[in-house]
Amino acid sequence: MRLRSFHGLSLRSLAARPQRTLLTATGIVLGVGIVFGVITLSDTMSSTFRDLYSRAFGAAEVVVTASGGNGTFSEGVVREIREVPGAVRAAPRLSVPSSLILDRRREDGLPEVRGMRLFGVEPSSAALATGFALEGGRYPRRGAEVTLDAASAESVGVGIGEEVTLGTPDGPRRAEVVGLLRIPGGSFGGLSFAMAPLAWTQQAFGEKERISGVAVDAAEGTSPALLRERLDRRLGPGLAVERSETRTEQVTSQLQGFRISLLFFAGTALFVGAFLVFNALSMTVLERTRELGMLRALGSTRAMLARSVLLEALLLGAAGSLAGLLLGYGMAWGLVYLFGRAFMFEITTLSVSPFALLSALAVGVAVTALAALYPALRAGRVSPVEAMRSRREAARDGRGRPRLARLVPAAGLALALAGGAWTYHLARNLSASLDGAVFASGIAAVLGAFLGVSMVVPALVRPLAGLLSPGLRLLFGVEGRMAAANAARNRVRTALTASALMVGVSLVIAFAALGGSVLGSIRAYLEGSLGSDYVVQPATQSSDAAFSDRLPQRVRKVVGVEKTTAIASAFLRSGDATYIVFGLDASYPDIFRIDYASGGPGAFGRVQGEGAALVGRQLASSRGLRVGEKIRLPTPRGPREYEVAGVVANDVLGGGSGVYLSRETLARDLGEREGEFLAVKTSPGADRGEVERRIREILRNYPQFTLYSNAEWKAQIERDFNRQYVFFYAIMGVSVAVSAFGVVNTLSMSVFERTREIGILRAIGATRLQVGRLVVEEGVIISLIGCLVGVAVGSLLGYLFVRGTGAGGFEVSFYYPRLPAAAALLSGLAIGALAGLLPARTAARKDPVEALQYE
Repeated sequence: MRLRSFHGLSLRSLAARPQRTLLTATGIVLGVGIVFGVITLSDTMSSTFRDLYSRAFGAAEVVVTASGGNGTFSEGVVREIREVPGAVRAAPRLSVPSSLILDRRREDGLPEVRGMRLFGVEPSSAALATGFALEGGRYPRRGAEVTLDAASAESVGVGIGEEVTLGTPDGPRRAEVVGLLRIPGGSFGGLSFAMAPLAWTQQAFGEKERISGVAVDAAEGTSPALLRERLDRRLGPGLAVERSETRTEQVTSQLQGFRISLLFFAGTALFVGAFLVFNALSMTVLERTRELGMLRALGSTRAMLARSVLLEALLLGAAGSLAGLLLGYGMAWGLVYLFGRAFMFEITTLSVSPFALLSALAVGVAVTALAALYPALRAGRVSPVEAMRSRREAARDGRGRPRLARLVPAAGLALALAGGAWTYHLARNLSASLDGAVFASGIAAVLGAFLGVSMVVPALVRPLAGLLSPGLRLLFGVEGRMAAANAARNRVRTALTASALMVGVSLVIAFAALGGSVLGSIRAYLEGSLGSDYVVQPATQSSDAAFSDRLPQRVRKVVGVEKTTAIASAFLRSGDATYIVFGLDASYPDIFRIDYASGGPGAFGRVQGEGAALVGRQLASSRGLRVGEKIRLPTPRGPREYEVAGVVANDVLGGGSGVYLSRETLARDLGEREGEFLAVKTSPGADRGEVERRIREILRNYPQFTLYSNAEWKAQIERDFNRQYVFFYAIMGVSVAVSAFGVVNTLSMSVFERTREIGILRAIGATRLQVGRLVVEEGVIISLIGCLVGVAVGSLLGYLFVRGTGAGGFEVSFYYPRLPAAAALLSGLAIGALAGLLPARTAARKDPVEALQYE
């Protein structure tokens, strides 16, 4: 006789164990939720950038910019473009950094500022030049008129007809608001956008007869491709002719690496959730051994039993994934908030795509199904004879083959070493290869290392439990020793639970080590290389405000100031390569120490002449550059070659890929005349307080900048750095939360398995409190094992990250994250204790008589 159907059996199994079902589903819900939230955040960022930049680059079919994407060129180019056959309209513009200066005051008494991107446009072609739509009023026509984005206007409380103050390189300028712009989706770091007449912008920002781009429309019958070809021939190599979408695509493609990084952190939550599902279903199969054996005796096949368990997992995965989508929507808003705080990026709308919905749902169900495969196959192997045996005997027989058990840790160790080696290799070459395939292989390597370590953990459970046992016995007496023995009794289950916690803890430790080491190395570099006493930089992180040479000239005249050095910079793009080019003046080595990998101190003197440059060590390595060879850069004047005078070892400014020219060369070849950072060195014996007061007085005319002492500047760098890490710690915290539910599940199963044992303990005089403490302490041991292994793995992984990063242009020393490691171990105590409360309550409330009659 055969059973023909298992209708409802899977549902009844889930309903019969509501606590375990809820805990397992919660792990899936959290994993799917964070994946959906991260994909939604990433899609929202991409769509916001795409929309924002597509409008910022104009609504035209073709865009002409300086070669390399940076700098200005002669306004006379517009006349040449208009003479090209097929060019029906040409709209020039000048894009300059500015600031919106508010009436509110900062702590230093200067006005608050918002970063701003100001576009100088001709009144007749304003819409074509930028593509921003009017929400009210009109475009600027003449003199000091601006059309401001509506969100900024509302934020600062100004309307059409009122005046605002704009920051320029030579001080504030007043302008009347004549219109409002509609900006889609959000803003970058609270960055404001505005338009002003082209002639006024050129005069106010020292760019006489200069522009930064031209938007061009093709005449009817002329294809954009043909127009680009004609413009290319006419304008020459100093200018780039591109589709309007090209810049947008380049910007969004740069987000790909960040998107994959976010998905990695989200994926670890699902990875941990898979452990939870595997453990929970393995417990269910063990608990139902007698039931499954009886079903086999009644005629059910192995396949029917396996399908029953697999169907149970699929139902659990589907329900958990659907609930995860709801949670993920809320998580997406939370991530948007954290991302905005960390990276100064304000998003006002979410972009929820069908891809995000379907991929998160599919991943949740697929991961659950994969995690259930082994428990399902194990259920199919239950024989009818096992129905007559106790669960304890079945559990003992199900511990696996000894030879296989010995091979698993060895295979896991090999997998972990391979994953670690590939991770180190990628970290060493990260800046040279930031493409999606490299990131994906790095994620696979780290997850492979985690999987390998998880395969080794079962062999470590008994030694670690034995190591912890004396301390627990000292603290908790005999219950502590018994808890350690219970944790080691089913080492595979304990290892799986501990491994889930290990993943989250190791990521936290690894990134704490990386962040702490980078920050510590920057701190050490500044301590050893910074010779200034004060620095002047933009008042807001989102602002790329600039100053003319008048500011450093005025500061140098202050009594007590010995030297100043101003730094200017530009970003250049050539194919897939991006260069950060800095302009340094002659006094730079007097304030900042330069360490050379090759070239020597005389190299800087050559850079102050014409045609020479310093390059970062990573750039030199990736391009095979040596001292005396040439580096070719795209500029508005056409391609320019610079002789490599030296290779910088401590390239902290350029992250290993910097190119250093003189201020004069940067201004001549790239059109970057204004500085953006000023370091000030006082004379020996100078009255620091008086010097600071005088400089602050000068900055009243430059409120878009702020003055920091060295100590204040270092503290600000640390605050900005740590604020960005909070975002990633929040995502990693979800993995730790999922693993905590796994501890609850494991302890619940342990209580179920030891029902009779608990009855005997109660019968011989153990109190409810002692039984409860026994369960809680077992949870503490499991959590501590996971945290100990996690701290060890995370420390090694962090070391690999740091050593790989240090192979770039800036040498990073390893700083062990002592505080995070101690916090991880303390969190292991807390997680274990909290996770054990519910199972402990269940164990303590068991009736001794009923427990003794069990099985």
